[in-house]
Amino acid sequence: MSFKQVYRWLLAVALLVGFLRVEAQNDSSRSKGKWLPDHSKLQFAGGIGLLSVGAGYKTKKDKLHGDLYYGYTPESVGGLHIHALTAKATWFPLKNINHKTFQVRPLTAGLLVNYTFGKQYFGFTPENYPYNYYDFPTALHVGAFIGGQVNKKISSRRGVKRLGLYYELGTFDREVISYVRNRKALSVTDILNLGVGVITAF
Repeated sequence: MSFKQVYRWLLAVALLVGFLRVEAQNDSSRSKGKWLPDHSKLQFAGGIGLLSVGAGYKTKKDKLHGDLYYGYTPESVGGLHIHALTAKATWFPLKNINHKTFQVRPLTAGLLVNYTFGKQYFGFTPENYPYNYYDFPTALHVGAFIGGQVNKKISSRRGVKRLGLYYELGTFDREVISYVRNRKALSVTDILNLGVGVITAF
């Protein structure tokens, strides 16, 4: 499967989530759409895949988002085709800045858990390796990030409330451990990764 094919597939999934949400909101019975996500996200980079698509829910006051992403990295970038799932919790600790149809969320912070699929990755040390041969698993990682977001309110009867752009600057447990052990060889910028994305709120 080529990167273009995966990109089209991910984009189709994101559009499908939005379509299902819109159709549910247009239905006379709102209860039928309660289970559908509150938003969809399409993200580039950020340590969870070269391109990732996700969907999730927000709390009542929109201070916390919970999302699940599927990420893909092509062989031309990662050395092999990499597929991953990421569960992410994003917190918005500061008050929003509103100006006409624009909304700025100056600070976001969050945690994530990433799982990479493939026989070459593992959650626990394989039996054919000595105990503690690897200090941490290669398939499962925990990360943290900070960032920001800018949204634009949409006057739409189709159910789309906002379109937004966001960025996240984060790191993972394995990178922090490598930095602590190799401070002379690594700098803080070496363990940081940047992700940018688009969010559609329904």
